Amino acid sequence: MSEYSISTLAYHVYTLYLFTASDFVAVLWPQTFFAVSFALSPSLNAGVQFALRNIVLRLPSAILWIWLQLLIFDLSNQRRADSVAEDAVNKPWRPIPSGRLQRRHARQLLLYSVPISYALSRRALGGEPETVALFVLTWIYNDLGAAENWILRNILNALGITTFGAGATAVLTGRSALMPTVDDQSWLRICAGVLLTTIQVQDLYDQEGDSKRGRRTMPLVLGDGMTRWLTAGAVAAWSILVPAYWRVTCLAGWFAALLPGLVVSRRLLARRDVKSDRKTFQFWALWMVGLYAMPVIKTAWG
Repeated sequence: MSEYSISTLAYHVYTLYLFTASDFVAVLWPQTFFAVSFALSPSLNAGVQFALRNIVLRLPSAILWIWLQLLIFDLSNQRRADSVAEDAVNKPWRPIPSGRLQRRHARQLLLYSVPISYALSRRALGGEPETVALFVLTWIYNDLGAAENWILRNILNALGITTFGAGATAVLTGRSALMPTVDDQSWLRICAGVLLTTIQVQDLYDQEGDSKRGRRTMPLVLGDGMTRWLTAGAVAAWSILVPAYWRVTCLAGWFAALLPGLVVSRRLLARRDVKSDRKTFQFWALWMVGLYAMPVIKTAWG
């Protein structure tokens, strides 16, 4: 392969990465951890104990599955004219506002990506039901404009991100988490509830771009201060409720939930500039990982 071909390929691969880069912290890494924790917890797998070696071997497939679904969502979202205007303010490094490619090219990529993702999910990776569910949720969120209403936005974010975790779990275990046991259902609902009541953390630092776009996010509708207090309260409550649900008795389990939860709640109320809000969002993602760890912590240490 010539040097020109390699550089061209690298350019296009990096462009695809840029479409999904901002979702690595919020979705890809936390939902990968969710899937691993789920797979290692017999109480969530009808008593089945999956071997750690098999999970590790399947991990790249799970990460690929999540990334493919993220790519489809982000192509669908970022190709829209109002999204380009918003990204020009909030995320000018993304492929379309930065001029790496045009909106019509993103649409063409989307048309190719959907069948490729479905075929891989059906024939190679697994997670076919979750893939179809995410296709539908993406369509409702982006094409039907549900993201413009803050209540629907939070509901769809909760359902969508939870489905990412369920799909990654299906890839790791070969068992769809959308057809769960009673314990599975309860845990998935709790995770969706956590997301429903706290995902607005990601909207705090995007208020300028969201306002320019005309999007009615929670901070713009209820006010910045009210959103911070409600979110800080929800984070504090879930930091207690989730380890209590799992009946965690070891100090490490409570530490994993309470410490990052305390950091997130404090930062929400004490640090209110855009730069700090971006950092708070990263701490929020770390807090979510701590909550997702509860099943495996309970299995390992009680």
